[in-house]
Amino acid sequence: MNSNNSTIAVIQRVPESPGLRRDLRGRLEQFLAGRKLLPPLPLSRLRALVGEFLAATGVDSAYGHWCMIFINNILWRDVIRRIPVQKRLLLLPFCLRHATRCEGSYDELGLICADCGRCRIAGLRERADALGLVTLVAESSSRVAEWVESGEIQAVIGVSCLASLERAFPAMLRNAVPGIAIPLNHDGCKDTDFDDDVLADALALGEAEVMELPGYDEVKAQVQALFTSERLDRAMLFNRHRARVFAQEARLALCEHGKHYRPMLSIMTYLALAETTAIPPWLEQVALAVECFHKASLVHDDIEDNDDSRYGEPTAHARQGVGVAINLGDYLQGEGYRLLCSDPVPVKLRGQLAAIAAEGHCELALGQAQELEWRDGVQNMEMVLDTFRLKTAPAFRVALAMGALAAGRLDGLHECFQKLSEAMGIAYQLQDDIDDQEDDPASAVFVYARERQVELADARRALRELADAQREDAYAALEGVSSQPLKSLLFRMVGKLLPPPPATLPTPP
Repeated sequence: MNSNNSTIAVIQRVPESPGLRRDLRGRLEQFLAGRKLLPPLPLSRLRALVGEFLAATGVDSAYGHWCMIFINNILWRDVIRRIPVQKRLLLLPFCLRHATRCEGSYDELGLICADCGRCRIAGLRERADALGLVTLVAESSSRVAEWVESGEIQAVIGVSCLASLERAFPAMLRNAVPGIAIPLNHDGCKDTDFDDDVLADALALGEAEVMELPGYDEVKAQVQALFTSERLDRAMLFNRHRARVFAQEARLALCEHGKHYRPMLSIMTYLALAETTAIPPWLEQVALAVECFHKASLVHDDIEDNDDSRYGEPTAHARQGVGVAINLGDYLQGEGYRLLCSDPVPVKLRGQLAAIAAEGHCELALGQAQELEWRDGVQNMEMVLDTFRLKTAPAFRVALAMGALAAGRLDGLHECFQKLSEAMGIAYQLQDDIDDQEDDPASAVFVYARERQVELADARRALRELADAQREDAYAALEGVSSQPLKSLLFRMVGKLLPPPPATLPTPP
């Protein structure tokens, strides 16, 4: 088999014969043997692995996408064994039905098989049902994404044509969905087939060291429930005093317009490392503290930046005056430390949690100090990025570290959390400045344009490339994570906070 070194885009295809496909799967197994690769891997890393494989074996690069899919399959196999069978989905394409004599009907999800026996779908569904899997016959379904998000489905075994897999693959990777993909052996929507032995092996993956983890939607609902007026009135001190307007401002700060990413990170990090679905009550108190710290920083930041609106509404100091807003930020900081250092938080953790928060506060204040000192001077990009690193990264790192400490698993994760938080913080702020169309001389876009003597449009393009590079650095930081559930969680987090532009699989080298 000859490698194709042409610079022209290579048309990707499925290996033509069953023997060739078996041979390539065997070679891929050997290629990956001994490599300590923990899924998920970013698309760039998978592409690099395919390039190594093609170069080492001389396999035709036209099979590159097919090889990439099977590398990913091999990496996810052991993870799928840890997922309960009833939370695995078999996804089949419409084109397996008999093109002219199918008696099935359709609903909003897909095909309702009539068991007429004219195609393979009924038999495949029976095999999956016997093993306890859910089956869906559809070309694509937003419902599948909803099931995965909610936790009802935690792994997907899917049969599809190579073209459809190429389109879906980046999104599946970004969301760290454990899966095994079986490409159809022929293009077109008629008279196609697939390698039954590959599907049989995927369906037969038994359960081993099963882990039960809640879905994203379930955790999100539990976190959102913490930030209701009734819950805050019980947990915090503001409702025990007579400053009613101030109490309402505290509720607004914590409840309104917040996605509560940071408390979610703390709780989900704990659940991933502890491999449990149970959130201890004291961890909810830690999550409240994490949000108190974050919202305090926003209140003070709005004053220092003289911003009169946030989320399209007046800021606290615009509503109530600077004095009240300063006091609100101070109060939220105090509440955060009080929550970390009081019952029911375990005594042995209180000092460590407070130390993590205090270090983050110092870095945040130093970052703001730099921004204030440099605001009226001539900034360069190095100064801007250093400010981003100090102002944005600590809040992510603090949330992650508190969740890991709560699970008793923080040791060995400090460097990963630091690198991840810095890359995410820089990329997040860059994207925010790129999207901001207002004239702000302190914006990274304006600083870059002034420093490099380029147009604003060119500066935005260059900064998008820098943000993309920071996203890749964030993914690279996850290579130091030894917990597969935690790696999947953090991988998803990067994808949610820093979504890349829509893409299909890149052509292998």
